[in-house]
Amino acid sequence: MNKKILYVTKGSSLFFENTLDDIQREGYLYFEKFIHEKDIEARAPCNRRVFEYFYSLPLNKRLNFNGYYTYDLRVRDRRGKMVLINQKITILDLTNDGIIRLTLCVISYPTAEKPGNAYLKLNDNSVVWQYIPSIDKFVEVKTQRLTSKAMMILKLASNGKTETEMAGILGISLPTVKYHKKKIFARIGVKNTAEAIQWMNNQKKLVKR
Repeated sequence: MNKKILYVTKGSSLFFENTLDDIQREGYLYFEKFIHEKDIEARAPCNRRVFEYFYSLPLNKRLNFNGYYTYDLRVRDRRGKMVLINQKITILDLTNDGIIRLTLCVISYPTAEKPGNAYLKLNDNSVVWQYIPSIDKFVEVKTQRLTSKAMMILKLASNGKTETEMAGILGISLPTVKYHKKKIFARIGVKNTAEAIQWMNNQKKLVKR
């Protein structure tokens, strides 16, 4: 409601030369002035649907809500160039009557190559909802499943292990590791290990079999 920003990490690329006092004074408008105009416009109906969904929940479910909302959008960097980022919103605190009081916004690598890609993830189950602009609705995504071996390879990769190290840890050959990685990329629709790790970290569609 107040659209205030209480804290920004000093390492944020959106900090620019402004002080935290400057950012707090401008509030959420500080962030929005760096966003591509078309992305602000495209995100508006999606945001509306997210809030409609949340406030349609019974009070007890809102107070115990466990999930997040994520969206890819373009922002201007220090050089004035538009870059694609992912914005992930998690509720931190609510008022006693279930009104959102405080949220955490984490900015990271995008989940795709174009803006949009809005998802609502409920952490207490495997349900993932994707926003479809053409019908202005969130629809349930059919969960993409990975084998336990594939999941372990992704986790090892996220810990900085090389393919040779993975083969030794898992007790399989190097060609088998390469085969699993190729299958993972094809299954989740990414091109390399970095994108696969980002996909895993976003926890959009990764469900243990």
